[in-house]
Amino acid sequence: MSALNKYKAIIFDWDGTLVDTCGLILKAHNFVRETFGEALWTMEDFLGTASKSAREYYPEVYGERSDEAQTVLYDFVEKHHIDMMKPMDNAKALIDFIKNETDMHIGVVSNKRHKTLLKEAQHLGWHDHFDCFIGAGIAAKDKPSPDPLLMGMADISEVLRPDNVLYIGDTETDLLTAKNTGCDIVFIQSDSPRPDLIEKYSPTYSFMSTNAFYCFIQSEFGQKTSEMAEKKAC
Repeated sequence: MSALNKYKAIIFDWDGTLVDTCGLILKAHNFVRETFGEALWTMEDFLGTASKSAREYYPEVYGERSDEAQTVLYDFVEKHHIDMMKPMDNAKALIDFIKNETDMHIGVVSNKRHKTLLKEAQHLGWHDHFDCFIGAGIAAKDKPSPDPLLMGMADISEVLRPDNVLYIGDTETDLLTAKNTGCDIVFIQSDSPRPDLIEKYSPTYSFMSTNAFYCFIQSEFGQKTSEMAEKKAC
């Protein structure tokens, strides 16, 4: 029996986990930084600094002009996000596998602005595959607060508990979110090893890519999948 059988739901982060938008987000933040006279970020700066949603991080940087800066950010993302977005390798296959070959619910909890998150999911044709979508600004606080993940769990089922939910994410914010909520986590390192974060947070599972997790979950449910295939053939 797979160790994954203990989970009743798998909930995903979005950016860097299911879709590759890292370049877009860096460009968007740097457009804002240039507009407001701040030094531009490198990718390393971005990955090390942008651990909060814009709603919570921008007041620290832009002060009284935070709302204006967020408007510039979201306008840039709105203009470019569809063209610059692409699914992670085998992300769709992973979603389909969980949906069709396991008994687990599936959801998304992200720090991406909620309406942008929904638009991207609809563009990809993925919206109907998930049992919940929670983006930034929907819960009282954004990640790493437990509020969005708890809200997503409640949307899926009132009987879900943190100990039977597996969260999948690729940043320290996601690791903190899982820790603050009491969920197990799959840490996707996105091909950039982060032994420091693994040592600090001790994630339940760690993989170098979304595709690697897909291969793992296939192997974990291989026996069940074969049995289901036999039943369908009968």
